Amino acid sequence: MAKALIYPKFALTHIKDPNRFWAIPLLGGLTKIIILIPVFIEFWFLAMYVFVISIINSFIVLFTGSYWRHCFNVTTGLMKLAAKTGLFFSGLTNKYPGFDLQIHDNWQLEFTLPQKPNRYFAIPLLGGLSRIILLLPYAVYSQVIARGSGVGMVISSVPVLFSGKYPESTYEMGRDAIRLSLRQGVYFAGISDTYPSWYISMNHKAIKIILIIVGALMILGQSSARHERFNHQNYNNNGDYGRNYMPSRHLQPPNNTTPQTNGVF
Repeated sequence: MAKALIYPKFALTHIKDPNRFWAIPLLGGLTKIIILIPVFIEFWFLAMYVFVISIINSFIVLFTGSYWRHCFNVTTGLMKLAAKTGLFFSGLTNKYPGFDLQIHDNWQLEFTLPQKPNRYFAIPLLGGLSRIILLLPYAVYSQVIARGSGVGMVISSVPVLFSGKYPESTYEMGRDAIRLSLRQGVYFAGISDTYPSWYISMNHKAIKIILIIVGALMILGQSSARHERFNHQNYNNNGDYGRNYMPSRHLQPPNNTTPQTNGVF
């Protein structure tokens, strides 16, 4: 699929002067997390608001066939804030995301107000559940790319720190991880009814394939660990149940034994 046809339109150029301080192991990442805490708080409250107005918007779409512009503006604004935060944290841009919902940097992210949103997906519960089920394989794929790009980001801190250059391969991987997340978001929000594209750039194919494999192994490892913890917890719970509730033989009265009253009531 041609990149020009991929929605939403997201254009990002390779950073030329990555900040070396952010590449210092542990210190750089920890500092970023601390200074981003206010943005995370704003994002959380804004996400709650988007959740509420999205419910209202579903009824508007269902009964009028039109997408509520206010919901569109706030939802896409939330996505812009998420993209700004992700790009800054990944080192793909040096600009702090700030707190507004506009882009003040040398990259682009554009959305189009849907003209004929699908009314079926606007049916309360059923529509949202349908989108979630449809997005399950895409969400797994997106997480694999995100994990791989995270590993690439850590590896890239070495050349950034010592040479001041961000490798093109890992830079593209990080960019495409954010792009996948945006595609997933616009589909789930009903801003686009076209299933999101799976496309990522495969320049520097060998490096990216390795990162994708690493990302997949991380997902599998996490899933296996959760399954093992669940089985272990279930085993412990069953064991506790058995110990706590299994009747003890010494508490049962002997068979064929009649209580003796000795004539006293």
